[in-house]
Amino acid sequence: MVKYLTLAVAFVGAAQSKDIFVSPSGTGSGSQTAPFGSIQSAVNAAVAGDNILLRAGTYKPTTNIQITKSGTRTSPITLRSFEKEKVIIDGESLPGTPYGLDESLPNKERGILHIEKGNYWKFYNLELINGPYGIYARDASHNYYELITTHDNYETGFQLQGSSSNNTVIYLDSYRNRDPRKNGESADGFACKEGSGEGNVLRNARLWDNVDDGLDLFMFGSAVTLEEVYAWSNGFNRWGFSGFNGDGNGFKLGITDNPPANHIVRNCMAFGNAKKGFIDNGNPGKLTVERNTAWNNGDVGFNFRSSTSSLTKNIAAVNVGSAQVTLVSSVTASGNSWQSGSWSNTSFESVNPSVLKGARGSDGRVKASGFLIPVGKDIGATTRADI
Repeated sequence: MVKYLTLAVAFVGAAQSKDIFVSPSGTGSGSQTAPFGSIQSAVNAAVAGDNILLRAGTYKPTTNIQITKSGTRTSPITLRSFEKEKVIIDGESLPGTPYGLDESLPNKERGILHIEKGNYWKFYNLELINGPYGIYARDASHNYYELITTHDNYETGFQLQGSSSNNTVIYLDSYRNRDPRKNGESADGFACKEGSGEGNVLRNARLWDNVDDGLDLFMFGSAVTLEEVYAWSNGFNRWGFSGFNGDGNGFKLGITDNPPANHIVRNCMAFGNAKKGFIDNGNPGKLTVERNTAWNNGDVGFNFRSSTSSLTKNIAAVNVGSAQVTLVSSVTASGNSWQSGSWSNTSFESVNPSVLKGARGSDGRVKASGFLIPVGKDIGATTRADI
């Protein structure tokens, strides 16, 4: 009898999950025929297992969308576009877009989507523009983000912070984010900063034309896994900021005052950035850096000055400066380009990034090409699924 009662309770719980609809022109209570007019209303109504479905159009919230509740491991809450319709969330009317030079941005005003202590959510196919951060997730764990585009925001496009673990971000495009409040000092494409938490992953992401760095792991004390991440043209003053402070690295992999962070960086590319391709930035950890490529950056390709990292089968070529890399003696290096003769543009099948920069494939992935694939050598990053 107890067995059948348990099954019945489980069935009733599953049956309570519902679809909640939102439309930019909605005035109803969340049904498909009478959708809500605001995303926040749908978030407030959602419980574990529910699906918030956004109809096509541009949403213009006037307050930051606050996500402070949680789903469960087996019944996450989902926020997504309806049937891959094009959804834009424009944060231009939010507070802090932007505040003045050197003014502070209150915590709850960070992010078009401000996710704080909100766990077990899934986000799909959203475009976030003109906000004080695009997505800002603080003390938020076990969340999944897919096909998020965040651009032209007034701070970092996508940021994880605080006690945050087991978050997965795939197929992210984050570009042209800038920070007038700081003259370019802190707006990155993607950041996981000032906190700790195991199991965070960024995969098959593109980070470009951001005012500071492509990616920054400043003071995050746990390992972050980066795979198939492409960072280019970051750190240039496209907005005419006076006293410009942008750093311009592709991948900044430290600093940390916590236990050393042993990040994993695999099959990533940094090219055309204003400064360095990859830098440990003072992180004393043992980073695993495998099959990455730094090409045509404005400083060295790899700068590992503080860590006991392992660099294997990486390429540094055509970067400014004859050394190509700066490594301390505690770094272990094997099978890398700087250990195997001279390299130039003719060492690659192609130095044309147009396919990488183009539309993603139907599966969400960056399309494969010969860009920066070496001729006759099995090292470095690739967009092909053959390593």
